[in-house]
Amino acid sequence: MRKEKNLVRYLFQWLLVIFVIFALVSIGFNVLTYLREREYYVRIIEEEQQNRINTLSRNMNEELTKLKITAEMTVRSDPVLELCNLYDFVNSFEKDKMIEEIRENLVELDNQNAYVEKSALYLPERKIKIDREGFSGGEEYDFFLSLSKEKELIVMDSGRAFLIGKFPGSDNSGKIMSLFVIELNTEQILEELRFSRMTEKDLFLMTSPEGKEVYFQTEGMKQENPAELTAGKKVTMEGEKYQVKEAENSGSFFHLYYLQDQEFLYMIQEKMVTNILLFAGIILMTILTAAVIFYRRLFWPLEILLVEAFGQIKKSNFSYRIPLPGKGSVFRNLYENFNYMAERIDTLISRELKQQILVNQANFKHLQAQINPHFMYNSYFLLYRLIKKGDREGSLMVCENLGQFFQYINRDSEENKSLTEEIEHARSYAVIQGIRYQNAIQIDFESLPEKYGYIEVPRLIVQPLIENVFKYAASQLDEDEKIKLKVGYEEREDHLLVCVENSGNLSEETLEEIRRKLNCQKEGEEVTALMNIKARLDVFFHQENSLTVCRSELGGLKVCLYLKL
Repeated sequence: MRKEKNLVRYLFQWLLVIFVIFALVSIGFNVLTYLREREYYVRIIEEEQQNRINTLSRNMNEELTKLKITAEMTVRSDPVLELCNLYDFVNSFEKDKMIEEIRENLVELDNQNAYVEKSALYLPERKIKIDREGFSGGEEYDFFLSLSKEKELIVMDSGRAFLIGKFPGSDNSGKIMSLFVIELNTEQILEELRFSRMTEKDLFLMTSPEGKEVYFQTEGMKQENPAELTAGKKVTMEGEKYQVKEAENSGSFFHLYYLQDQEFLYMIQEKMVTNILLFAGIILMTILTAAVIFYRRLFWPLEILLVEAFGQIKKSNFSYRIPLPGKGSVFRNLYENFNYMAERIDTLISRELKQQILVNQANFKHLQAQINPHFMYNSYFLLYRLIKKGDREGSLMVCENLGQFFQYINRDSEENKSLTEEIEHARSYAVIQGIRYQNAIQIDFESLPEKYGYIEVPRLIVQPLIENVFKYAASQLDEDEKIKLKVGYEEREDHLLVCVENSGNLSEETLEEIRRKLNCQKEGEEVTALMNIKARLDVFFHQENSLTVCRSELGGLKVCLYLKL
């Protein structure tokens, strides 16, 4: 008995030692991490933001390049050339037809690209302007022609921005046959700049390629001369310090400058120091508090449990019970559990049952792993065919049920579900497969009565039964043959029967073989879905024959699950 008491004291002493060691190591590690990683952390932030700037600049340049190419292709397109060359030789109907074709192309461009506010085509010799509204006079042509001589991207003082493509005539006279003007969505550009900031205090500046003219800037930017900005340098504006960065390879349209607020980095460093000091104080207070609580509330109760109670168990005195303390004691539940364990110690033979459960769970996981990839690619091929046929309703139904199907399987690790969830999951599967085999199978899936929805069951006990019908029955159909699948419910005494049956011509030999496998599995024999479901239901409901098979009135197999109410 003295050895056991010394053991409790020994545990108490070592617990304190572990607390102290943990505190010292944690504090030391945090201090060392701060000293070693402070500059590294700042550098990582800067590199991350530099990559973000480069990506933004590259993406915006790609979009503007696409628009420039679009403008050049539009002014050289067949409809535009035909309108210019044949304008005086066709009647008004043909003219309207050609103008309408060009207008539709402009509408398509306006709607497809978020950077486009609106676009217009000018034909100066015909004094025509064509845009999404139709056609009108081209009074603004001279204005845009003068702008196109300056640079590729034109940003006005009013904040409007344009990309202009022009097509000269073929007589080398210098005349312009057509002019294509794309007005950019400046709000979208500003939104891209705002979204790419790390903090709201950071600033973005978009300038001309040579950096002399400011195109756009985010709120709070007061830089008058962007040419003074140098990458890697720090600047001060209105009392705030900023680190200057610029995009690499900005392209021929613009140049990006990014001013990173240094207050944010200083705040991070100060917060790290404060957190280390706070962490150290909490650790020390925790050690002192834990020592006092452990000694008064844990040391003596554990001595009763570890020394006295387990000493009696060691002597095989399973009739020993720990006297229960008052209801306010945290050890009351532990003592009750110990008493319960002593009372049922002879049931340790249940280890064999536990092993059986683990095996069944492993088989269940294996079954689930088989379901996912096989069903997934078949569903994708089905969705592909529906979309290709233009079956919008069927495509939407497959997408909805496919999402519900995989959400049910993968969203959590709970082994047990309500019967309502299990039935809805099986229904999603049946809907998808019904669409897949819509010319070969007829499904009658009854609704589960609400009063049975509360029943808790292992997950995936109904859907594999329906899968068997498609796997073994539907796949073996002749070309003109059609199979029936029915899911129904029946209350019998204190059980709810969930029955899945199908039509067909089931032989007596096949039925007897299925029953044999369910009731007497041979060593090394493959575990089927029916065997797996029966084993899990038997263990879950503490009963036998939770799954039965018989010949269906439809001629095929009928499988019934017995769920205890």
